[in-house]
Amino acid sequence: MTENTPRDSVQALTDEIDRTREQLGETVEALAAKADVKARARDKAADLTGHVASAADQLREQAAARASQVRGGLAGKVTGARRTAAVAVAVAGITLAGWLFARRGRRERS
Repeated sequence: MTENTPRDSVQALTDEIDRTREQLGETVEALAAKADVKARARDKAADLTGHVASAADQLREQAAARASQVRGGLAGKVTGARRTAAVAVAVAGITLAGWLFARRGRRERS
């Protein structure tokens, strides 16, 4: 059997005290980090800034895509409106020409 000498028990106690101090130091560091409100607020602000920037980029892309769709739709409507206006002008011109020829024909007969 192994005999516990006073020197062995003193060394065991010293080792246990060292481990306890190390654990206590880690606990104190964790508590200090938790109590550092300024640093936690800075970290949270940096995190939120990243989220806001990401959301802004996404919204910018969506707005650009929607604007492109609207432009495409308007271009088709404008082209259709121009075509309709051109047809209306042509019909009015033909009607005017017909009226002028009819009037000229009546004058010549009179």
